[in-house]
Amino acid sequence: MPFFSAFLWAALLIFAPGVAHVQAPSKVNAPAHGSVEATVTVAIDAGYHIQSNHPKLDYLIPSEVSLTPADGIELKQTDWPKPEEHKFSFSADALDVFEGKVPVRLRLATGAAGTHTIQGSLHYQACTDQLCRPPATASFTLTVVVSGH
Repeated sequence: MPFFSAFLWAALLIFAPGVAHVQAPSKVNAPAHGSVEATVTVAIDAGYHIQSNHPKLDYLIPSEVSLTPADGIELKQTDWPKPEEHKFSFSADALDVFEGKVPVRLRLATGAAGTHTIQGSLHYQACTDQLCRPPATASFTLTVVVSGH
């Protein structure tokens, strides 16, 4: 029976909904053939943390935001806030993690005028102080309204 319980618990973790959710602004206004910044907020469920974008240990999966380039709009730089250092029982050293609400600034290059819908994703690994879930991806949409020449 203990094996079955462990198997069921593992299956629940694998198929459970994600614990990090991306909230993008409703729209971002930008000049044509220029650049603009957009801030998305990663909301992490209570009791969980996600690894920073530069984890201290090689085997930890970094958090990464990506955008699919479209209509001349592409992601040029991602600026994460400073991570929090936390000590966990499974690591001798404190680790850099994110918890709660995390603002992530995206620097975009723009193309021609128009309203453009860009698909984005957050790839992350969520953990508690006891265990880590399999890596996951949270999708989001960013609408960029480009004006001018």
